[in-house]
Amino acid sequence: MAEAANVRQNLQNVPSIFEISAAETLDNLIYPALSKVFDYFGLRLDFKLWGQLHFREEFSPVVTWVLQYLYLRKRASSFGESFYGLQRTDTKTGEPLTRPQQFKSATLLTLLPYIERKLKARSAHHEETFSWESHLIKLFHIYNASRAVHTFLYLIKYSASHSPIFRALRLTLRYPREPPTEDKWTYIFLKMLEVLAFFLQFVQWWYSNDQRRKVGGTLQNPEPMPERQLPDEVKKTLPKQGECPVCLLRIQTPTACAVSGYVYCWKCIVTYLKEHGSCPVTDYPITLDDLVRIYET
Repeated sequence: MAEAANVRQNLQNVPSIFEISAAETLDNLIYPALSKVFDYFGLRLDFKLWGQLHFREEFSPVVTWVLQYLYLRKRASSFGESFYGLQRTDTKTGEPLTRPQQFKSATLLTLLPYIERKLKARSAHHEETFSWESHLIKLFHIYNASRAVHTFLYLIKYSASHSPIFRALRLTLRYPREPPTEDKWTYIFLKMLEVLAFFLQFVQWWYSNDQRRKVGGTLQNPEPMPERQLPDEVKKTLPKQGECPVCLLRIQTPTACAVSGYVYCWKCIVTYLKEHGSCPVTDYPITLDDLVRIYET
């Protein structure tokens, strides 16, 4: 009881759960916003490892980790926590992060949401999953339940940490005792990144599903890839109206690509997408979320 009373006394002037939640929301916004930007410019890692194993991934996780580590090094807080004036400190001593804690914090801030997002995407698209992936999804459910418990204990001022990750790293969020000491160029650079947060929010809003449905009717159908490089005998084999551009047969189970507007067979476009990650006609980057089944009435 005496220990619990001491914890309550030390938690009088601490950030509210609403500020912490807002900071976490801003941190979780970085990855999807960067993904949209990199997809727009076509920036991806794309190569074959061996045999039929194809590696195709984006730069977003790497850039997210670098950004988070930079803020943890300079301000002892993540991007979102710095934006709301919070700082990570040691639970017992109240000192800023050590170098190992900075590295662990940046890695966990980037890796855990990335893995959970990938697992949920594979499960939602009914892709073939391994048994260890199912176990990982269950572990994430347990972790989220543990977060809810820690949040409640923090809310009633019974715990110094609002999440199991902070408890494991022996960290807590506090208001900084004094403004961070930075050189002029570092200060300007970090301020520019904070201003960039509003741009990231705008990008996320613009590419949201609801907004895409609102403006989708005003978008022009993109032009296909140029045919001038194709021989005449190949041009004669191009698909006619009602034929799938992939298999060149009558379309079965018509499926439209929301990005380009072209229609394919469901099996053809899914198979092509898994290998190339782009529209077969326009070569625009697409995902399974961009495919829309067409039902005739």
